[in-house]
Formats: sequence, C-alpha cells, structure tokens
Amino acid sequence: MAGALAGCTPASQSGGPQPAGAVAAAASFSLPAAQARIDADYIAPFKAGDVERWLMIFTDDVVGLHNRMPALDGKSGLRGFGSFVAQNLTVPEMSVDLTGIRQEGDLAYTWGTYRSRLLMRTSGESLPGHRGEGKVLFVWKRQTDGTWKIAVDMGNDLPAPGGA
Repeated sequence: MAGALAGCTPASQSGGPQPAGAVAAAASFSLPAAQARIDADYIAPFKAGDVERWLMIFTDDVVGLHNRMPALDGKSGLRGFGSFVAQNLTVPEMSVDLTGIRQEGDLAYTWGTYRSRLLMRTSGESLPGHRGEGKVLFVWKRQTDGTWKIAVDMGNDLPAPGGA
C-alpha cells in the first residue's frame, strides 16, 4: 500500500484542502498513484452517495462518456448524474482495476476494467441494462498547482455473453 500512495500528499502537508488522495506536484504520474486516487476519491464517495466529494477529482470542464447516455459536459453534468445515482440507486459493489498508463506532458491516460453492481433503491433489483463489468478510460490533466484531475471519464459495459 505504501507504494500505491507514493506521489500523494495529504492536505496537511500541501498547504491547502485537497481530495483525500490528491497527487502531489510531480514531473510524472504513476499507475499506483492513479489507482490510489480512483479508490479514495472516485469509488469511495460514489458508493457513499457523496456527490460533492466525488466531483473533487474532476476538472471543471470534465466530459463524462458513459453507457447509453449523451456526453455529460462539465461538473454540472456529472453532478446531475451523480445526484441521480445517489437518490435512486445503491452501489453495493464497485471496483476499478487500472492496468495501463501513458503520460505526455500535462496529460496522462489510464485504462483498465471495472466491476459494479447497481441496485434500484425502491425494489432492490439490479439496474435494468447494467451489465456490471466493462472497460474504463480516464484522461488526467495536471492542474496549475501540480495536482492531477480527471478531464475525461469514460466507461462502458462489456457485451453480454454470447454477444447479446
């Protein structure tokens, strides 16, 4: 776990409030640091329905590209999506396994797979049409303070077995 937190600086050391796993100013962005950010600042608040905390990992002009939805522009678009999930669904399971990274200057790209289970609050049944596993792509952008935030959040389900 210590390796996963390399490159992360708590707010108490950085001089100002930052998300829990904010990546400190650095010339490069590592896969363990990206995974730590996803676990602490994306998955944990999303599962808890803490939309405002979840939004802290994103740039103001983020674009969300998700299953069967139009592009979500900016934090306001993601706020609407996150609020819908928090009010209507429970997220008993969610994980992201980042498997690759490339960095070019102030942009970094991470990709991997996800698993999730979304349940309707009213019935406890699975969200219709949600496969529960798929692939993800995050485009990270270094901010002027040197921290990294997600500028593009893309995830889509894998096809159902048998291609259906």
